[in-house]
Amino acid sequence: MSEYDCGFLVYEPLRQRRADNSFDGNTNIGAKVIADVLTRSGLRVGYVTPESAHTVPLVLVSLTSTYDVFAYYSAVALRPDWQPAARSFKVLVGGFGMQNPSPIRKYADYAAFGRAHEWVVDIVQKILSGVSPIHQSVMDCREFNHVVISQSNLYQHEVDGWKEEFTGCPLKCKFCHYTFARKHAGTDESYSAGGVYSQSMLTGGGSPEVTWPQLLTWPKKAGRVRVAIDGASERLRYLYGKRISNDDIVNGINQMGSYGPNATTLMVYNICNFPGETAEDFGEFIDTVSRANPKFRVIFVLQSTPFRPSLATPMQWEGVSLLPDWSKRRAGVIIDRPNLRVVHSFTLETPWSHLRSVVAERATPEDDAAIHAICFSPKLASERADRALALFARNWSPDKWTAERDIDGPSPSPFVSGYLPDDTLRKIARKMRAQRFSGLIPGRRVINIMPQSSVALAAE
Repeated sequence: MSEYDCGFLVYEPLRQRRADNSFDGNTNIGAKVIADVLTRSGLRVGYVTPESAHTVPLVLVSLTSTYDVFAYYSAVALRPDWQPAARSFKVLVGGFGMQNPSPIRKYADYAAFGRAHEWVVDIVQKILSGVSPIHQSVMDCREFNHVVISQSNLYQHEVDGWKEEFTGCPLKCKFCHYTFARKHAGTDESYSAGGVYSQSMLTGGGSPEVTWPQLLTWPKKAGRVRVAIDGASERLRYLYGKRISNDDIVNGINQMGSYGPNATTLMVYNICNFPGETAEDFGEFIDTVSRANPKFRVIFVLQSTPFRPSLATPMQWEGVSLLPDWSKRRAGVIIDRPNLRVVHSFTLETPWSHLRSVVAERATPEDDAAIHAICFSPKLASERADRALALFARNWSPDKWTAERDIDGPSPSPFVSGYLPDDTLRKIARKMRAQRFSGLIPGRRVINIMPQSSVALAAE
């Protein structure tokens, strides 16, 4: 008899395990919540590695992001004991990164979508009893039945010192899978106030993570704060749902620099390579931050992540631009004055890494050979990123995954729906695309607009 009823899989190269092979709670709070739920129900929950998975009847896999899809595939796909015909255990995969199970469908029996803590016990018990679970948010990976991303109430118990105070986001940025996968629950104040701590725990860091408007009235000295602008120009931010003006950015920097004498660091998340983005958009960003003049030193670290068309969002139909290559700007200095230093982060993503994540989100069963090559090709692994992308493109055109999709055509995710119906997402997507092409940005009027040219903005 097994020591455990089920075991969470802990695997490299995620670097998410402690010495005892358990999850680091700050790295995977979602897995810790599910483990807590199952344990409270009387189930015996442990941790296993790919090598020891056979010691439990059910392996639970938590994907924290779509990047984990390839990490999981790399950890198990070559193991004979993990092949469908040879597996002695069942596999249930879930987590925030479970958006498209196609790449790993051979190495999972069931996939759970969305927040599962209110119903996961019943699903696990059925699997352990040899019964196929039936739930609107659980997919049988052999059939790809349609699922709806599950919503659940806030988790009421404390886990590793963490207590959930909110979920989802009221901002509804059009590119954000988080806000379209989870309804906003909890008070708006919980997103700041106590919610700052919750969000910091979720993202694995000790510094508060807040919205940009909260910086405008920040009340005290802070050593390090994480925040997002998600768009180099005012045009892009307003178009894609981040209603942050250039003046807001200047005022936020000045407010954070009003307390001293030591420097305040802003880790500023940004989405780059948006559809329709031009070099002039980043030029506008430079002009904007140059206007800031904080009393005490502010270090502004720009962490730019290229846009990817997350499923179940209004932007799932949009095209992907692999260039420009923002990784070539790593640690580059944008502004360096005694009171303000603006630099690019040193961890910017390469086009090769960007493409892999897009493949994970848009993959179909016809892409198995490409996925296997991404994970196991010695040539791809040994080459630097730009060369690896060129080698991959010899066999598979990136356009297959990066091309813009017809909003009125087939859904990029016909097997999964969020809490908003597809017709609503299409309506938002059509309006957004029309605004981009016409230059009619919400809350702004655009003058002198020309394709791939500078865009001048003036307040209405």
